[in-house]
Amino acid sequence: MSANKIEIQNFDKHAYEWWNKRGPYKLLHNLTPIRLKYILDQIDINNKKILDIGCGGGLLCEALHDAGAVVYGVDASKKTIEIAKNHANERGLNINYTCQSFSDFVKSNDQKFDYIVCFEMIEHVDDQNQLINDIAVLLNKKSKVFFSTINRNLLSFIFAKVLAEYVFKMVPENTHTYDKFVKPSELNRMLVKNSFETDNIAGIKFNPINQSFSISEFNKINYFLTAVKK
Repeated sequence: MSANKIEIQNFDKHAYEWWNKRGPYKLLHNLTPIRLKYILDQIDINNKKILDIGCGGGLLCEALHDAGAVVYGVDASKKTIEIAKNHANERGLNINYTCQSFSDFVKSNDQKFDYIVCFEMIEHVDDQNQLINDIAVLLNKKSKVFFSTINRNLLSFIFAKVLAEYVFKMVPENTHTYDKFVKPSELNRMLVKNSFETDNIAGIKFNPINQSFSISEFNKINYFLTAVKK
């Protein structure tokens, strides 16, 4: 699974805005509590070793750490990892950050993780099946991986791409590529191919009035998916 250089450069442009709650990553700040809730509703993370793939500036990593997990974060953007490390150091948090593509991380890593989080990542890589294969390498049997991504259909194109990026400027332009959006059925097939079994699917509902998120049965735009390694 190779990191897309254009995608990395796009995130580099806004690297110093990660912890600005009113900046281009405002929605990720609003989404982090729902991400954490989705995970905590399914597992006990206390003292569990969790890897966050494509961790960005560390928003979820810090939330997981605060909830009791032993956290590792990997991201291919050097500027972004520097921001994540600096913010963790300012708070006195012990989070293990690595600046590498995930494929390189898999090759150089010799440890297994209790859980892996892959939020808003799979739609940013060139080889999605290889990403899942690499995740499988790092998990023991019966371990879980958590995904969040964007469905691919007319609704997601309108709301997650056109309106979010170009009309309301809720996320930076060119953040997403529509062709890389993944239907739940497609993600499930890739998971089965790599010895996983889908355990849970939930939608993510967005309230445009207060720009908040909630877990929902509606998964036509954004959704969570949990899978267990067989």
